[in-house]
Amino acid sequence: MSRNILAALAVLALLAALALGLLAWPGIAYAEGKVSFGIKPAHGSDPNLPGYFVHTLAPGALMTDEALAVNSGDVPVTLRLYAADAATAINGGTGFANDGDEKNGAARWLSLPMSQLYLEPGGKTVVPFLISVPSDASPGQHVAGLVLEAVTTGGASTGGSDARFTVNVVRRAGVAVLIDVPGHHSTGLEITGVCLRQQDKEQGATFEITVRNTGNVFVRGQGSLVIADRGGTHLASIPMDMDTVLAGDATQFQVTHPVRLADGSYLLSAVLKYAEGKTAVLEGMELDLKHGEPEVGCEPEEVKPPEPGLAPDIATLTPAQEEGGPPIGRYAVYGTLALLTVAAVAVLVRKLGTRHPRRR
Repeated sequence: MSRNILAALAVLALLAALALGLLAWPGIAYAEGKVSFGIKPAHGSDPNLPGYFVHTLAPGALMTDEALAVNSGDVPVTLRLYAADAATAINGGTGFANDGDEKNGAARWLSLPMSQLYLEPGGKTVVPFLISVPSDASPGQHVAGLVLEAVTTGGASTGGSDARFTVNVVRRAGVAVLIDVPGHHSTGLEITGVCLRQQDKEQGATFEITVRNTGNVFVRGQGSLVIADRGGTHLASIPMDMDTVLAGDATQFQVTHPVRLADGSYLLSAVLKYAEGKTAVLEGMELDLKHGEPEVGCEPEEVKPPEPGLAPDIATLTPAQEEGGPPIGRYAVYGTLALLTVAAVAVLVRKLGTRHPRRR
């Protein structure tokens, strides 16, 4: 057998080995499994302590601390790590801004030695970080967060057999870092608006109360929303239990009640008690309904950053792979191998066709 034919056969064998090897190549293989990870203080197992960092630091102070990143899922994850400003979520509670979006500037007080982590299933690693309080920091509570973010391909699909999609989800987890700068601390809460967001037959009426924290420490509130007619007759009272509103921040509190308001004119009043005896009140907000809808509705809802682990994942639709098949990214590699295989076969056939027959 000639050297050319042997070379062509060697190429075919190499291409076959590459194709088989792709099935086990982790850089291309489609990994199915549970993606779950988190971050928390590395020290302080006392259940009475909060699950976030709390430090009292004077202007100009420096301090180091450590967080613990954990992969509690069953697939490896590569995670982005960054500091983010805190922002009050709808209905209260702490969420975090996207990377690079500035809300209160507290993220600039945190420094991290790394921007990416890789964790095997069940793996964990300690993440040191530095807190540097500016020399001109104002008294009160300043909140930022340490955020882990992973982009993975979800296995969920939508649509029928003719239109199937998988979903790329951005998963985030974060832990708050509260830095309390000594000095005068004040509490204050304002109710700046009350409106009817929507009403339907199944859930009833959803009202929205807009609040603003005018102090420099976080507040929580409890109270009620009162619905009355224009004559002052009490029609309904809806209890409200508002979670944390961060210092200097504003948010909306939404409450749904199993009522449906008929067309007509109403008065809405909201009362929230907070901070040991203080009260925020907004009375007599007019509401006129026509054909079941308010003539003046709420402002369009602002898109808030999701609370890690709580809020819905951010999703982007991408074409799905067929059930049981390889990821779409692998098709490009297989196509290239197929072309190379055809070329090698053509060379082999040509060499065999041009061989001279043996003389007897």
